[in-house]
Amino acid sequence: MESPSLMNFKNLLAYPFKDNKSGSKILIGSLLIFFASIIPILPLMIVLGYIMKIAKRIIDGDGQLSLPEWDNWSEYLRDGFKWFAALLIYSLPLIIIFSIGYFVYFLSFIGIAAVEETANPPVFAILLPFFGMAVLFLTIFIGIFLSLFEMMILPAGLMHVVHTGNFSAAFQFKQWWQILKKNFLGFLVAIIFLFGFYYLMMMVFSALYLSIVLCLAIPFALAPLSFLLGLWTIPLFAQAYREVMPLEEEIPVLVE
Repeated sequence: MESPSLMNFKNLLAYPFKDNKSGSKILIGSLLIFFASIIPILPLMIVLGYIMKIAKRIIDGDGQLSLPEWDNWSEYLRDGFKWFAALLIYSLPLIIIFSIGYFVYFLSFIGIAAVEETANPPVFAILLPFFGMAVLFLTIFIGIFLSLFEMMILPAGLMHVVHTGNFSAAFQFKQWWQILKKNFLGFLVAIIFLFGFYYLMMMVFSALYLSIVLCLAIPFALAPLSFLLGLWTIPLFAQAYREVMPLEEEIPVLVE
């Protein structure tokens, strides 16, 4: 198989289905994502570790696209925890910002309810909901900006975790920032494809909403589509990282 790139996009889409055990491998990943709604976090970390192994082969192995066996769950859980923890830490500023906005917005309405019973409510009571709404919109604006910025830089950090095997590598900004700068276009293209796949997935869900019967299939369609989304997009980020690795670390790509 060829390595993932824009020149072999068809191969990227097809590789999850070329394995003799593709059906069972995709089914296991889909079931893990489905059960994540019942047992939160743990199944998702296993899936993340599984996808990390695909990225590891692209970055440090022979560069080939293939589905690994579901044969080392403890390794997948351990590796997936690294990505999950890094994502959680990077998300803390967003969580704090959005929490402040909604807290102030909610608090403003509590304040209104408290002063409405008075005969002559003060002027600030009238302005209170506008203040709460202003703070909410401001935090949403800041949050959207930070999330877009994070989306642009975080994939390089996550691929650096794959390459080094260390959780702390996600915060070694100086090292992976150089890789991001050298191949910013490659990472940008991967992000565009991520949005494209996500948009197509939303279109599928929109079609399912057209029928009450089909609506029942949404929870079952979400899991395999989400799993395939990871199988299709993470290799693009891994390839973008590999293309600008230091020459002494680079491994030639073997093409069958």
